[in-house]
Amino acid sequence: MTLRDQTKGNRLSLFAKHAAKYHTVGASGVLVNLGLLFYLTEYVGLWYFLSYTFAISASITSNFILNKFWTFRDSIDSQRTIVMYVKFVSVSLFGMAIQLCSVYVFVESLGIYYMLAALISICIAGGINFIINRRWTFGVRF
Repeated sequence: MTLRDQTKGNRLSLFAKHAAKYHTVGASGVLVNLGLLFYLTEYVGLWYFLSYTFAISASITSNFILNKFWTFRDSIDSQRTIVMYVKFVSVSLFGMAIQLCSVYVFVESLGIYYMLAALISICIAGGINFIINRRWTFGVRF
């Protein structure tokens, strides 16, 4: 293995490490998201779409904190936290739009139970958010 190959391997290893941690954080966000969605819909009586909007919003901040201080802590550029948070929220709003549109289509057009529709929509947006956040928000370079 050449030095160049070893460097490629290290970058791939770091990418895999970040992906695993990011998706672990995402799993905790899913619990926050779905738990709040269910509570607000079933116990507070809000329309699932409004509940989902609140649930996604709550999980955005918890995910940012965990990603900043655990997932990317060893690779973060010297950006200020507020700058990273604004970037993270911007990316998350894009993901939120994907989630809200897809959950609405799944529930209203396909008749899928709102909780399952939310889980599917989270999976769709999660991969897109990882790639954008890793590079742009947290400044991880290849």
